[in-house]
Amino acid sequence: MITGESGHAAAGRLLIVACFLVTGVSNLTPARIKDHIDRMAAFGTPLPRAAFWLGIALQLTGCALVATGWHAELGAWCLIVFTVAATAIFHRFWQMADPLRRNFSRLMLLSNAGVLGGLLLLLANVR
Repeated sequence: MITGESGHAAAGRLLIVACFLVTGVSNLTPARIKDHIDRMAAFGTPLPRAAFWLGIALQLTGCALVATGWHAELGAWCLIVFTVAATAIFHRFWQMADPLRRNFSRLMLLSNAGVLGGLLLLLANVR
């Protein structure tokens, strides 16, 4: 627990970490790695393999820092940068022709905007 942190704040912090940790670890199977790198290349991401691994590093480092409370502000920034970059790469719904994919991607972009709101609140709480 971060010094002076309420039980609600601690629960919120750990839920945010759990969300990023579960998705990050689940993306480390060979099939998911290949899928992400292929989609990043298709979306025109420069150096998609390096970008994927940088994203994983930001995600897992951010989780570790926020979960332990050691440099939690830096960890929150790691997760903010990761979320903005991943959203910009994968959820450009306006470029999708298929209505179902477009709607799903739009909802994911909005969901990630909510996650960013939570991360900004976390950032304010760990300073």
